Amino acid sequence: MKLSYTVGNTPLIPIRFAGYTVWGKAEFMNPSGSVKDRMATHIINDAEKKGLIKRGDTLIEATSGNTGISFAMLAAERGYKMKIIMPSNMSEERKSMMRLYGAELIQVDEGDFDGAIQMRDDLAKAKGWFNCNQFHNPLNIEAHYENTGPEIKKQYNDLLLPNPDVFVSGTGTGGTIMGAGKYLRRSWADLKVVAVEPTESPVMSGGEPGLHGIQGIGDGSKFLVDLDFVDEVRTVETECAKAIARHLATRYGLLVGISAGSNVFASFQWLRDNNKTNAVTILCDRGSRYLSCL
Repeated sequence: MKLSYTVGNTPLIPIRFAGYTVWGKAEFMNPSGSVKDRMATHIINDAEKKGLIKRGDTLIEATSGNTGISFAMLAAERGYKMKIIMPSNMSEERKSMMRLYGAELIQVDEGDFDGAIQMRDDLAKAKGWFNCNQFHNPLNIEAHYENTGPEIKKQYNDLLLPNPDVFVSGTGTGGTIMGAGKYLRRSWADLKVVAVEPTESPVMSGGEPGLHGIQGIGDGSKFLVDLDFVDEVRTVETECAKAIARHLATRYGLLVGISAGSNVFASFQWLRDNNKTNAVTILCDRGSRYLSCL
């Protein structure tokens, strides 16, 4: 059995505070340590099925880190070469993980996701490399509609609780919120869907992109997010997200990343503001890849 065959079926973990409960989908338990394993595996499986790639081929992707780690793991497992384009201000732990999986990193200016995406597209075209294209690939949404959403529904329904009030998800590419969110709203008609982005880069809130430290979300554009589908956009400051990530480790034993901290904070904040009880969110990745910046 290949390691990538174990992607998914992560537990739903309760985080309780002041009478509210946030149910966190423990995506840090995926093989490479993040929710991005789902999308990366779905894209590679589809490309292999269609005969678009074969062993020895080169794959290329632009990333803030987690997607690159996921694709690098898959490339090592299945015999591909992996090229990663990423802004230079991402954590050193993330960069080291990609290199350990055998990927080649090409770094652009800090925060320059547009430049990373353009370089990826140009190199893929010039070299004939397979462009994974996470930011505009409908398979990104499909992975979460077909897998993440159904898992959450089954796990939550098994708890025999009233339906959750809200699904909260930080947005990088937007694949998770659009895929899982659409499936869950189809299942629970009254469910609210809330997107989270950094206060320092409030693009979906109508502001300008900016540098921030919540790696994995707020990549400078809404990409796959349909704002007509989302009920609300909430912003979280980088230092707040880091503080919550540290608190989750020391109080709950959950060593998760900074974007998970922002998701949990926004979830509790929404429950308090709306006098509701249960939220579902994503614990996106492991905190061990942010030790140098937490």
